[in-house]
Amino acid sequence: MFDSRNPAGDRGRRRRVNSPHAVLGLIFVCAAGTASADVQFFSAASGYNDFFSFVNNYNPNVTTLAATSIGNTQETNNSSASLSAGTLKILNTGNVSTLTSVNTASFASMGDTITSSGATGGLKLGVNLAVDGSSITNHLGDNQTFLYIAAYAPGVFDSNLYYGGTALWYSDYVLGADSNSTSGILGFYTNNSTPTAVYGDGSENISLSIPFSALPSTFDLYVALGSYEIGPGLVWSADYSHTVSLSLAAPAGVTLTSASGVLPGTSSAVPEPGSVVLLGSALGALALWSRRK
Repeated sequence: MFDSRNPAGDRGRRRRVNSPHAVLGLIFVCAAGTASADVQFFSAASGYNDFFSFVNNYNPNVTTLAATSIGNTQETNNSSASLSAGTLKILNTGNVSTLTSVNTASFASMGDTITSSGATGGLKLGVNLAVDGSSITNHLGDNQTFLYIAAYAPGVFDSNLYYGGTALWYSDYVLGADSNSTSGILGFYTNNSTPTAVYGDGSENISLSIPFSALPSTFDLYVALGSYEIGPGLVWSADYSHTVSLSLAAPAGVTLTSASGVLPGTSSAVPEPGSVVLLGSALGALALWSRRK
């Protein structure tokens, strides 16, 4: 099995992973990067196919675009994640003539720490998702393309432990006409392999309402878009490069801030008054020192 701790060491060597569960475990772990301290927000993009090593781009605590692209004349795997635009994109496509089965995946994810302020009693957080794409394969059952969104207690970005039903709230979707809606892929996140909904090809607008009562005032919001193709089907295309976009909406009287300060529907966190006073004191002392010098 591919060693996720040393992707560069396997460059140029083709590794086969026979279990869909092993594949998804590998992608989820690597796409979020390794555990690290005090990750407040991130974007991540990863993928692999039958002819290339695993490729991963993980950006913790920076708002720059995460993107990967690998491919040849038979298989292409692209992915990207942008916090500032609130978008995820993937492309997992192939027309293979030199193999008897395939094993490929594309994955994009992002996360941000959200804080709500104001009177939230009895109110709900609005989440708007716009989806546009398609999933086609010549061997039904080989592909699953999915979208997962969840809220976790603060600190989950440090541990990357998104699995096993630990979310405070979640919603998950199978995307595309030929995408396998019965696969256990989503069970990694939820301990429940039945998705919230299944959508065919084309454009969809998904409006969600999360009761603030289900969330702490500060929580980690996580969104993932992925596709894998595993099996004897040698022609497929899971194309969600047209974009999956996310934005938040607060009811009147409630303000949403994000650690990144750029996620659509949120603003930058305002420094605590004590922090402002401390900064002012430091600047004043620096000015006084400069005059005396």
